Amino acid sequence: MSLSFFRQVAMLARESFNKRSELMMGASALIISSLAAWVIRYRMFDYYENAKVGFFIVVCCCLWMGLFDSILCICDARDVLERDKFSGLNPYSFVFANVVWQAVHALLQTGVLFWMTTSIIEFPAQTKALLAPAMPEYLVTLFLITFAAQMLGLGVSAIVRTSQQALTVAPFILIYELIMSETLFGLPDAVRPLRETTIVRWGLSGLGTIFDIDALPWKAETSVKKIMRQVSLQVTGQVNGEVSSSPAGGLPIPFFDKLIARLQDYITNFPLNPGVLGVSHNLPEYTATAAYLGHVWAVLGVLALAGIVLALVGFRRTVEIR
Repeated sequence: MSLSFFRQVAMLARESFNKRSELMMGASALIISSLAAWVIRYRMFDYYENAKVGFFIVVCCCLWMGLFDSILCICDARDVLERDKFSGLNPYSFVFANVVWQAVHALLQTGVLFWMTTSIIEFPAQTKALLAPAMPEYLVTLFLITFAAQMLGLGVSAIVRTSQQALTVAPFILIYELIMSETLFGLPDAVRPLRETTIVRWGLSGLGTIFDIDALPWKAETSVKKIMRQVSLQVTGQVNGEVSSSPAGGLPIPFFDKLIARLQDYITNFPLNPGVLGVSHNLPEYTATAAYLGHVWAVLGVLALAGIVLALVGFRRTVEIR
């Protein structure tokens, strides 16, 4: 007799609580979230670079928690599954039961991460609502990132045969996600399309879109403007000094004050070339529109679905269900 989907879910829940894995999962999520939030809390939304690095760390937390929460859930029980296939194990029920249970895990982990980051980090008070208010959008995006990572881990767990193989593959997945997302540095044109397959790229786009980080000033822009302001003060101060020391220094010079003010204003507000500074506004991956955020959510959903399909195919092949 084939085990039903609901019985599979109940069995997974009972086994998880018996192993106290839920307690371990919650504790690890709390530690990871609190450390990450504490590190990135300082002036996160003052500059574009700060916000990008901060959200990159948040996305990496989601990836780490989701991937390592699910990457052993099938291969770790390979012997039991081989035995149970003769007593009515249904591959589809089993995989989808794991999907539901991992979604519960993703919700719990996301809740902890959301709570810690919003408690420690000072988010912008005024944020434009796209599909919903900013905080619910933030929560949904965190969940989709974590769930996509869990489904990726579930797919890997179904393909490999041992826990050792799964843990060997995991670092390569993390390296691929971090490098190919093009967050740390640029990619050659030949491999650049591969960044569309990474969870990190779309997760960062989603969070950056919600809080419109493309509108934040760059550090390079701010630094150069400060330097130009200092130069303008030095130049006008020197001109004032030379005029004062001249034989006619004590005599009023028509329009001199206005000329100095215009010179100072011109130097301070000289139009900067963003390309020369390495600054690029209006980035397409942070388009702060409801349509683009919906697109990001849809892609994260597709990546999660790809992991589920991979788990189904891998499970049937490795356990050899007949």
